[in-house]
This record gives sequence, C-alpha cells and structure tokens, in this order.
Amino acid sequence: MTPTTESSITGETRKPLSPLGILLYSLANFGFGMFYALNSYILPLWFAQFQSSAMITAMLSDTHSVEGAIIQPIVGSWSDRLRSRFGRRKPFMLLFIPISGVLVLLAPSAATLPEHIRIGAMIACVILFTIAFNIAADPYQALLADLTTQKQRDRVSGAWYFVGIIGQVAILLAPLSLNMRFVLVAITMIVTTLVTCFTIKEPEPPKIAHAGGGLREHLSDMRKAFEGLATLRQARLYLAMYFSFGTGLGAIQPHLSRFIENITHCSEKEALHVVLALLVSAGVAGVPAGWLAGRIGVKRLLIMGTWCIAAASVGGLWVQTPVQIAIVLVLAGLGLAAQNASSFPLLTRLVPSEEVGYYTGLQTMALSIATPLSALGTGWLINHGTFRVIFAVSFVFISLSAFVLTRLREDLAMDEIAQRRQTLAAETVN
Repeated sequence: MTPTTESSITGETRKPLSPLGILLYSLANFGFGMFYALNSYILPLWFAQFQSSAMITAMLSDTHSVEGAIIQPIVGSWSDRLRSRFGRRKPFMLLFIPISGVLVLLAPSAATLPEHIRIGAMIACVILFTIAFNIAADPYQALLADLTTQKQRDRVSGAWYFVGIIGQVAILLAPLSLNMRFVLVAITMIVTTLVTCFTIKEPEPPKIAHAGGGLREHLSDMRKAFEGLATLRQARLYLAMYFSFGTGLGAIQPHLSRFIENITHCSEKEALHVVLALLVSAGVAGVPAGWLAGRIGVKRLLIMGTWCIAAASVGGLWVQTPVQIAIVLVLAGLGLAAQNASSFPLLTRLVPSEEVGYYTGLQTMALSIATPLSALGTGWLINHGTFRVIFAVSFVFISLSAFVLTRLREDLAMDEIAQRRQTLAAETVN
C-alpha cells in the first residue's frame, strides 16, 4: 500500500525555493528580528526608567498581547481565504507593518508627555504597535509554507531564523540611545518588509470553498477549521506543547535584561551585551539546526532543543557573574535555534496546507494567552521575592512541553489530514 503523503493528497508540484528566493523571503525577518529584540530586551529597560513594577514591565515587554488570542486566528483564517492582486499573505504585511512602524516611532515621544498621561500614552503605543505587528507576522510566517516544499521547510526556517537573529544582534549592538533604537527599528522593519513583498511572488493559492467570501462565510469557515481539531489530534498535541513552551519562555524573556542588570549590578548597555550570548549562539546554530532537522527529523530536534532550554533554566538558578550567565544563555540559544528551525515545519506537517494560516493563528493564540499570563505571574513573584524565580517557572513548563511533544506522532498526521479533507469535501457537497 502506498503511504499517504502531503503531495499525494494535494498534488503538489511546487519547486524548491531558490537561494535568492530564500534570502529575499527572509529579509523581512531582519526587521522583524529588530522588533523582537526591542520588545523583549530594550522595552524592559526603557519602561524601568518611568515605573518600577515588574508586572507592568513584563506585560508590555512581550511580542504577544492578550488581544492576539482573539485576533490572530481570525487573521490567519482570513489570510487563507483572501484573494487579491498582491496575494493572500502580503496585503497584511503591506498594511500593518507600516502602521506598527509609525507607532514604534511615536512611543519615545509618548515618554515626553506630562506625567499624568505619560504612562497611559506609552502603554497605548506599545499595545497598538504589538497588535499591528502580529497581524502581519502570522501571514508572513504562513507564507513560508506557501513558498516551500515540505522537505525544504526546516532548512528555510533555519535560514529565516538566522536572518532574524542578525537583526536582533544589530539593534542590541547599535551605538544609540534607547530612544534612537526605536527609530532604527521602525525604519528597518518597514523597508525590509517592502523589499520582501515586492520581490517575492506568492504562488497560486489552493482552491477552497468561500475563498474571498463575505463575513458570514468567513466565520463559518473559521468554525469549520476549529472543528477540524477534533480530527487533527496531533495538531491538538502540538498546540498544547506550544502553549506550555510559551509559558516557560514568557517567564524569562521579558525579565532577562533586568535580571542581568539586577544580579550583576551592570549598566543597561552591559546587560544588553550579555544578552548577545543568547542571540549569537542561536544565530550561529540557526542554519545548522535547519540542516540537522532534515537529517534526524523535526520532532526529534525539537525535543532536543526543548531540553536544552530546560537545562539552561536550571543553570539560571545559580549563576552570579556575567560570564556564568553568558554560558547558560549560550545553551539556551542552541535550544532556541533548534526550536525555531523545527516547530513551524512540524506544524505544517500536522494540518492541511490550505488551512495553515488559520493554524498559525492558533499557534500565536496559544502564545498570546500563555506568555502574558506567565509574565504577569512571574512579575508578581519578582515584586514579592527574587528575579531567580523566573528560571524555576520556566523549567517546569518547558519540561512539560517536552513531555507533551513525546506523545505526538507524525506518522498519524497525514491520515488525519486526509480524513479532515474528506469531511470538508462532504460538507461542501451537502
């Protein structure tokens, strides 16, 4: 009996993306990487100049806002069904990245307003530019699945991640004030996104019912896609794993630069330079991780990367000096490289290709719930204790995500996808 494969189901004849195509697609992630570093490592230091609550700082220094739990699945599903002269993914990038960039530019100005409205204006800018960014980010990631063959996705994900890490390193090394880093991020993000959008051609989308339909059809398709989780059991396990992983990551990331500053009593600039150990190791390992995923399998690499991060969390409980922190961050960086090279390619193997945008949105929804809750909880614990608690929380949830991942079986996913498509076909006929 011939095994069921994605290509046999979809009739995929897509050619592998060329090296130039990989570079042009990944270029936007240079600007996106700058945005991630701004949110995760620079915003906490910026906010700490105006208020002292670790809870508030953590909630705002996160690339996934709570609103994303509602917005992102809608955006993902919409991008699956949108039909326009620019494609179905790029319109979100072309519209919302400039909006996000303008709001990033306005944020430093909000910090100069009178004291009674200053914090409110800063919070509004951060929330709005995060929402706008995420509306564009999920269709951009889904575009990777549109452009590449299944066998190529792990390697392209590795290269894409490497370019993003270069962007993060660039903004942390930039010899600029915190305020001027906002300006550089906004301009770079807009320019690199425009270059990607105008040099990459989206492939023809699959033919699906109600493509480009009205609101009623869109909501109906969203309901059907969500109901698909009843069949796509491996996708359910993946989302549970990702939720737990996001909770563990959210416990550390918004607090990392302030943890370094607090433990070592170093300057803001020195704290950001220690963070570079995480980013440089993740960047150096990004492309090899994509290659390794093709050799040993994305699930196996993802498990290895997750345990690396769990081990680094244990190390964070005792580190004292910048050198010790850097060593732990190098280990965590290797884990992040493995996670980023393998997690999204794994998701694309568990869901129908015509619904990958929706399930990318569900993935972000998981983070939009997990990371703010984790950041809020660890912020409260920091306010009432010590910064080191972030590593204990991270270890528990990262280890849990690794356990859930071991329960996932890729070999069952294609049959589940085939069953899901049969159900959709029957509903369309009826």
